[in-house]
Amino acid sequence: MAAMITATKKNPAEKILGRFGLYLTRRESLGGSKAILGSHPPYDQLNAIGTRNDYFIHKGYRHRSVPQYMDDTVYSWGWQEEVYCLAREIADKHDFKSVMDVGCGSAFKLLKYLGKDKTIGLDVAQTCSKLRNRYPDREWGVADFSAEIVPKADLVIASDVIEHLVDPDMLLRFILRVAPKHVIISTPDRNLLRHGTHNGPPHNIAHIREWNMPELHAYLSEFLEIDEHFISYAAQATQCVLARPRSACS
Repeated sequence: MAAMITATKKNPAEKILGRFGLYLTRRESLGGSKAILGSHPPYDQLNAIGTRNDYFIHKGYRHRSVPQYMDDTVYSWGWQEEVYCLAREIADKHDFKSVMDVGCGSAFKLLKYLGKDKTIGLDVAQTCSKLRNRYPDREWGVADFSAEIVPKADLVIASDVIEHLVDPDMLLRFILRVAPKHVIISTPDRNLLRHGTHNGPPHNIAHIREWNMPELHAYLSEFLEIDEHFISYAAQATQCVLARPRSACS
């Protein structure tokens, strides 16, 4: 969830490389703060974990209290693309037929990588209205985590969504009710951001909180059986989790 990358005309080098199936990437990366000192977490706090009341984020972290809506329908590619590549691999490996994308934004990556499957895109009402007009043959719904009836899907993606929620427990309980076979969750790794936000609140004003890897692992493990947890794209400070609902692991 970042600024849109503006497409430009191909330069001669790109045209030549394109003949051989090679392409230069324009994927956005995080530059961080100009200062190096003070922009990283203290060494002795790299793996610190807080309490359940703070979603396992370390003691003293300042959570933002008010979320800010961000219109993702104008964005297409450049961020978390590898998360959707992973989703395609998992769907193919397990022969999944349906995918739910919670916080689907423009749905560009959802349809690009998983368009051959049944897709269910969830987002805020403003976004869903635009998506219904843009892709009327697809299923779109308002992300109501307290809804009595929830759609079912083999795979659930929540790509850079959890950091925007005041109460992320609601998202995870919702996912458990969907009862997918696998879940993919991505979010920034605070330790890689270099924006001086170790103690919060996040530099990104649309984020309520940000986890480092140990904190996120401890938190998600309450709801999910984690199969893989890794940095999927270091330049964008993205950590990614592949997991299964705990109820499906018994």
